[in-house]
Amino acid sequence: MYSNQKLVIDLLVSMFATFILCTTLLSISTTNWNNNNNINHDRIGLFQQCSKPCCCVVKELNRTITLLILFSIILLIISTMTSFLLMGTSIGDPNRYYILVPLTLFGAGFAMTLAFMKIYEQMNLNGYSAFIFLIDTVLAYVLGGITILHGSMFYF
Repeated sequence: MYSNQKLVIDLLVSMFATFILCTTLLSISTTNWNNNNNINHDRIGLFQQCSKPCCCVVKELNRTITLLILFSIILLIISTMTSFLLMGTSIGDPNRYYILVPLTLFGAGFAMTLAFMKIYEQMNLNGYSAFIFLIDTVLAYVLGGITILHGSMFYF
């Protein structure tokens, strides 16, 4: 019964980490970050310039934002793969490598928070993609806390 509970919670953590990764990838790749009615400020996406370069005053975002989001995506991929790998390999015995899952989730949440603050300085965030990215940031912190609790119960 003890290993069944551990396996179920491991599966839930892995599925939620996959959900956060997928929705973060979708939110940064969609075009609904900044809704403007003005033709001169029409943005295509988060990392692209406006669709009419001859009359556009909105420039591309900083490379810092691109690197922060890339770093957070890499950390989310590491946490997802680590949770799936440790779920399959350590069913009956404790494993200290599980600390990698909450550390990468908190690191990804921190990088996503910094990226969100940098994006907020440069543009008005009123689209659904920005809200989903903010929700994913909070979910990364929450799942990091849950994995610390889960790791202290079953792994450490």
